[in-house]
This record gives sequence, C-alpha cells and structure tokens, in this order.
Amino acid sequence: MKDFWKKLSEKWPIAFLAPMDGYTDSAYRQVNKKVNPDVMCVSEFYSADGLVHSKFLADSVLPHQDIEKPLIIQIFWKDPDKFAKAAKIIEKYNVAGIDVNMWCPAKKVVSSWHGSGLIINRDTAFEIVETLNKATHLPISVKTRLGWNGAETLIDFVKGLESAWAGLITVHGRTAKQAYTGFADFTQIYELKKHVWIPVICNGDVENFDDGMAKIYSPDKQVKLDGFMIGRGSFWNPWCFVPGWYEPSLREILDMMSFHANALFLSKWEKKATLDIRKHLVQYLKWFPWVSAYRKRLVTIESMEILEGILLEIRTEFASSLDLKPSEITV
Repeated sequence: MKDFWKKLSEKWPIAFLAPMDGYTDSAYRQVNKKVNPDVMCVSEFYSADGLVHSKFLADSVLPHQDIEKPLIIQIFWKDPDKFAKAAKIIEKYNVAGIDVNMWCPAKKVVSSWHGSGLIINRDTAFEIVETLNKATHLPISVKTRLGWNGAETLIDFVKGLESAWAGLITVHGRTAKQAYTGFADFTQIYELKKHVWIPVICNGDVENFDDGMAKIYSPDKQVKLDGFMIGRGSFWNPWCFVPGWYEPSLREILDMMSFHANALFLSKWEKKATLDIRKHLVQYLKWFPWVSAYRKRLVTIESMEILEGILLEIRTEFASSLDLKPSEITV
C-alpha cells in the first residue's frame, strides 16, 4: 500500500476535499462524494493524543460509510510515538491512509508546536513521518504550507519528508504567518515539483474542478502537478467538484440539503447534528434572492422534522422555479 499515492496519481490528477475543522465530518464527505465519486476525501484533523486516550473520540470520528471510501484520516501532534500509537488505532477502521497536519496556522495549534509549527521543528517533522511508516502499513502523506514566513525552505523541507517516506505532499500556497490572508501563490509549488519524485498537490483559493485543473499547470505549461485540493470553495457547493463550472438547480440544492441533514442526524446525536447543520443550510441558499425570509428559521431549527417542513414550504412556494439555477431566479 505504500505506493498507493504514486499509482493513483499516474492514472489522473487527484481532486481532494480538504481537511477542515468543523466541516469535513462524515456527512460533509458523503455530500461531496455523492456529487463526484472520484473525489478523495480527507477527514477533519484529529489529535493523535486524543485518539490514543479516548476510545469515545475514535469511535465517534473514525467510522465512516462506504460512499466515503477511500478515506484519508488527518491527525496532528508533535510526539512521534503518539503518532505511531494513533496509527494502530486508525488501522482498525478500514481507512486508506493517514495524512499528517503540518499546515494548520491556528495559534492554539502552533503555540504547542503542532500543525505548521513543525515547519520550524524540521527534525521532529521528519521523525514523525519515519515513525509512522514503521508503525503502519497505511500510506503516509503530509499537508504543509510554503514555509513559516517565506518559501525559501520549502524544497529542502519536502525533500526531507520524502526521505522519511512520505508518499504524497499537499502544499497550501500561503505561509504559516499569512494564515488565510492575501492570495495563494503556487510559484514555489511548481518549482518544488521539479525536485521531488512523490506526487505534489496544490491547495489554496481553488474555486472548483476546472480552476483546479488549470492551476495544476505552471503558467509556462512546463510543470504539471499531480492534483489539487478544494477547501472553502466547497462551502454550500459540493458541485464545485463537477467539471464545467456546474451550477445546480434549486431542486438539486434542496435535495442535497435534505441528504446532508439526514446524513448528519444518522451519524451524530440529535443536538449535535442540529447545531452542526445550521451553518450549512443558509450557505446552500445564499445566492437565492429570497433566502432572508427563511434565514432565521434555518439557523434555529431543532429537528429533522422541522427542517423537512421548511424545505417543503420552499418547494411549494417556488414550485415554478425548482428547475431554475440561482442566477436565473428573480424575486
């Protein structure tokens, strides 16, 4: 399985759903795979220490549905031995691989030298990947950033990860210091590809499938990356993974809202599912001119039954517009 990523990247460019805390849970992954079964999903990022010390956490976040496969689990921490122990737990849940978080810029993560803090603690970063490879048969990948406050160390850093037998690298086109400010820059990611043999994936400001397919090529077309990763571009819009800048109809959106909510209520206890689905509901309808009339009710739903009632109201009130796209509907 260690050549999993190499073999996959040789078939076609890989389209990834990015790991996003509070978003890429089982239900969200199912939604995106329903739209495009070829999307490679990465989980929310989980603490290796948490998985080791909490069977409840492992049993809550690692089980998944067949539609999500092959699923990659992303974990973070700074202790190589803890990573190894977490890998043994993750193996039991029939996942396809483990991704190491060396990209998260959140202060609470970096302050403990987790996430993008490992860009500075290079030796620990390399040891984590090497230890994981010895501990599990699963392929190991890494997501990182251009660097801490510049991209001058990117190539050497990734070559070190490659030497530790990372099988794939995803690079977000911003530095850790930038976090999510400014714009993603892929210039050094294209340069990186010239220096390593493992697949290289670009991430940052990728809007949709077509945009991703365009961005895997350098401006001079001399370099081709192995795939792209979409994160925030998927908010409300799993159709971002459909080729051709696809715009769904109101009917498709309402059906997906119902599917998403059902998947959440089946995978989490009711109160948690209710709270989690609220942020998604308004996002799904954000481009419709009449969404304000339903916003308050959507962000305060208390059950699946209430949501289905609201969706039925929308279907009834806008029956003549169900097959229209957001850009085609007027008040």
